[in-house]
Formats: sequence, structure tokens, C-alpha cells
Amino acid sequence: MKRFMLLLLAIGVAACAGSAGAYFTGRGEVAENMIRAGGVAVSCEPTSAAISMDSVAPGTITERTLTVMNAGSLPASFVVTGAKKAGITEFYNALTCQVAADGAVVYNGPLSVLKTSPFELAPGARAKLTFGLGLPASAGNELTGDYVKMTFYVDAEQVH
Repeated sequence: MKRFMLLLLAIGVAACAGSAGAYFTGRGEVAENMIRAGGVAVSCEPTSAAISMDSVAPGTITERTLTVMNAGSLPASFVVTGAKKAGITEFYNALTCQVAADGAVVYNGPLSVLKTSPFELAPGARAKLTFGLGLPASAGNELTGDYVKMTFYVDAEQVH
């Protein structure tokens, strides 16, 4: 009899435990969600010949400006480099360059190894880049009439 009572008690406890897990539930719905990746895009004004100059003389600095815009939807870090496409290598190697982004110097050295420090722009923001190019006062007559044709590159990377 004692065993029978214990068996009944065990069955009752098991039945109660099974029914204890039954709760009312509900669900809400939030439809039509769209998730898109952001992007990095660069825009420059003017798009060509922004840094062109004539009659560079030893001991002088000539300034030109270029506006860079973050045309993407993410904050980005920008770096400016340059590459010689044609011209006289000795003249190219003699040119000095200083680049300032909105007044903050991001490069100062030979034009031939131009690579600015990174500068950041928020989406839609612009930076005015001022290029100061010149020849050292010690440049000799052997550079008279020389030229260099260059392309400047503005590379952007998403801020991490």
C-alpha cells in the first residue's frame, strides 16, 4: 500500500510539472525592414589640372587648391599621393611640396615621394587641400624649362 501511495504521489507530481509549462504567448511583428551596406566614395573639384602651374622659380612657392569631398555614406580617412606620368626626372626630384588640409599640414617634403598623413571626413564633408610647390633656392640653370606631368590620387578608406 505504501508503494502504491508513493506511485500515485509520483504520478501526481509529474502531471503537475507537465502542466506548469503551459503559458499564454503572443508575437508582435515589425515588417518591411531594409538593411543596406554603407559606402566610401571620393569626389574632387576641379577634376583635372587643379595643381598645374607655369614658371616655377627657385626659392619661391606657388600654391594651388583642390577640394576633396566624402561623397560616400560612411566616415572615411583620406590620403593623397602622386605619380609622375611624363617629364624630366631631375626636375621632378627637385620639386618640394607642402600639403595642408583645411590649414593643417599633412605633408611636407619632396614631391616625388608625396604621401600625406591621413585626414578624416564625415559623409558629405569637404576639405580644402592647399598644395605649395616650389624649387629650392639652390636649384641651378640645368632645370630651366624642365617640366613634369603628374597625376594626383586621393584614396579613401572607411574609418575603423
